[in-house]
Amino acid sequence: MAKRRKYPVLNSLKGRITEQGTSYRKLADGIGIAVNTLSDKINGFYAMSIPEAEAIAEFLEISPREMDKYFFPSMLRNSA
Repeated sequence: MAKRRKYPVLNSLKGRITEQGTSYRKLADGIGIAVNTLSDKINGFYAMSIPEAEAIAEFLEISPREMDKYFFPSMLRNSA
């Protein structure tokens, strides 16, 4: 059975990973989860927990003010 997206794809977060010169593997290792799990969460197949988002933000140097941009893209679209 194919996976189905339940959540938005976090494209800005993907861009931030690239901007920081890192990879899914380095990020996953840095926050202590499997690469496939990280990929599934960034690509919207599974929900990301608050502790995971906080760990990713710290690893990628994302400020608290920027969290919505990277982790809640649908909220930004709806507020415009």
